Amino acid sequence: MKYGLFYQLDNLGEESADSECQPLPPHRGSKRRKSSSAVYNNSAWKQYARRSLGTPFPASLPVSPQPANDRLYELVQKATVTVLSTDATHSARSDACIKYARPIQYELAETQAFLSKLSISASNKPAKPDLISSITDTLNKVEQMRTEFKQHKKAKEQAEAAAAAKQKAEAEAEAKAKAKAKAAAAAATDAKQPEPSKPLPSAATPSAIKPPSEHGLKYREMYAKMMSDLAPRIKANREHKSFCFKQRGLITRGVGQLKDSWEFIIRTADNIKATLAEAQSPDVHQWMLNLVAKTMVKQAEREVSVAYHAAYPLAATAVLVMQQYPQLIDMLMIRWVKKCPFVIPEYVAKSPGQSTDDYLKMAGYKRNEDDELESESIYSERMAGMLALFAAIVQTPDIGDKPNPFPIYHGWVWLARMINMPPQAISPMLVQTFLSIAGNAMLNAYGSQMHKLLQAIHVQWLPKLTDTSPLAKAGKSNLTTFLEEYMQSGKLRECNGRNVKTR
Repeated sequence: MKYGLFYQLDNLGEESADSECQPLPPHRGSKRRKSSSAVYNNSAWKQYARRSLGTPFPASLPVSPQPANDRLYELVQKATVTVLSTDATHSARSDACIKYARPIQYELAETQAFLSKLSISASNKPAKPDLISSITDTLNKVEQMRTEFKQHKKAKEQAEAAAAAKQKAEAEAEAKAKAKAKAAAAAATDAKQPEPSKPLPSAATPSAIKPPSEHGLKYREMYAKMMSDLAPRIKANREHKSFCFKQRGLITRGVGQLKDSWEFIIRTADNIKATLAEAQSPDVHQWMLNLVAKTMVKQAEREVSVAYHAAYPLAATAVLVMQQYPQLIDMLMIRWVKKCPFVIPEYVAKSPGQSTDDYLKMAGYKRNEDDELESESIYSERMAGMLALFAAIVQTPDIGDKPNPFPIYHGWVWLARMINMPPQAISPMLVQTFLSIAGNAMLNAYGSQMHKLLQAIHVQWLPKLTDTSPLAKAGKSNLTTFLEEYMQSGKLRECNGRNVKTR
């Protein structure tokens, strides 16, 4: 008979009177008990303990007293604690086994018998037609609900869009009606009352009241046609409008982050050219050119007006774009004429019957948040900033193997036209701004002819300025000093930043 650490539990319920319960072998390293057949009273719970494989359950267990030489028993007897009765302990264990172990074994046996009789095989029978029909109907209803929801959502969006368009049209019509009524009232007032005694800004002095130049009329007509024909077509096409809106933000960020470095200049120009190349139609392409020109002129109006050196990288970017898209030149001229007519150059004339507000707006004046006309100094700074961009573009040399599409010749034309007109209060400041940006490039290009032109400005043109306003006095004094320095040194004082950094 094999000994094991536990008795194996099998053949539960089969009791044999002839079976013997073999004692557990002693643990290794411990002393073997002298009496190996000693067992305790009420040890029926051992029937359910694990035993060696093939050993039947004992029918009864012999009882013998505790051996006298049991070391553990002797130690317990000597201890000062109360030990429970061995018979009571074995009785509790037996009751627990009968209460829990036997029902578990019975249930396990019944489960094994049930599983042995149970056989599972795959069924080849098709599903019931009623089930398939029910599933199909359910799926069809779900799809129908989804379609109805989409149609309802689309109809709702169309209704909201139509309502918004109607509201916008009503607002525009109301605004137009108000503007028309205001213009009629202003015209009636101008017809009945004389001009106010308050003097006009320097650009609107009586000597400046001359017919507008042909160039100015040309670009103003181009702007009016673009806003009346092209702009509505872009707004009517949602896809084109979304594309232009998205690309305008990219162009504005690129131009606003320009630095005095060829790396930034080339990167910005490449991004602008890539945006123009992505235009989806001729209308979108033309509108994007308009947005590029508008962004550059606005940058000159805000940034270059306070730091002339910022005009050089902006001008280099414009030239790089013009080399691939020369149509940008006309768009820049349209935007310049709208904001700064001195780029032509021309002094804007006040037409008969034209209101003062319309005339000042045409001359480039702005109003602040309090609806007050900007000061003369702010106006002149903005005009000089936009003219500085014009001068920086014409003086930019050829880049790469392509020439500058807007070369220095246009600078000569501008300066010749300016000194052929009577000077106004703002004129000396504009001429000095132009010469400080492009003067040395014109000296290099035209030599002695440019020298004679500078002498004519100093000797003949400046003395004609009779305006005594602070702007006129300061401009005349500064330009006189600027030209006297040239006469002594043979070089024009140049604005810093003309040579763009290579890194």
